Amino acid sequence: MAILESLANTLKRLAVGDRVKVTLRPESGQWPNPLDGEIVQKDDSGRLFVRAAHGLVEVAAADILSITNLSR
Repeated sequence: MAILESLANTLKRLAVGDRVKVTLRPESGQWPNPLDGEIVQKDDSGRLFVRAAHGLVEVAAADILSITNLSR
């Protein structure tokens, strides 16, 4: 439970414009994994839209294994 709370807190602190590195569950089918890019939009449910080298990627909170803020 603490891991989910930590992820939720991290997602709340991230802002549009932050550069992030996101490792996704393999079942998500997202490639490349991990994904590097800039957050261009986010919503209250934890869904992020990340601009990566290959285009805009929608990332659901349930698919995130780890996320690192590269902006700081």
